[in-house]
Amino acid sequence: MAESGNRPKSSKCRSYCRVFCAHLFSHIGLSALVIGYIIAGAFIFEYLEAPNEISERSTVQQSREKCLEDIWDVTFDMNILYKKNWTYLIEMRLKQFENELVLAVKNDGYDGKEVEDRQLQWSFSRSLLYSITVITTIGENVFVP
Repeated sequence: MAESGNRPKSSKCRSYCRVFCAHLFSHIGLSALVIGYIIAGAFIFEYLEAPNEISERSTVQQSREKCLEDIWDVTFDMNILYKKNWTYLIEMRLKQFENELVLAVKNDGYDGKEVEDRQLQWSFSRSLLYSITVITTIGENVFVP
């Protein structure tokens, strides 16, 4: 009879162990899923945003080269003896370039780096941090590159 009293205790112990293991593994599984989701998000953000950043740098570089070409054309075509006319045209072209640059910074996230600079704003580590902030409530997008 003593054995029959132990049997329910061992059965209860096994039951408690199963419940504990189920909770433990479900939390570990859920944690692994969240970590995988964050890492996948980082790769996706890097994949989607890096080409846009390179394209924006290229656009600004082309705009700069066009501005220089226009300045050279004005200088070549005009007689520099007419300083007021030359200065006016150059100032207008420079203001146009400045406006293009301001729009690139404000709207497109241009960071002032050259196309040849391989260090991108959307690196894997920054994309990972952004991915973490997207799924949590820790920030106001202050870490957005």
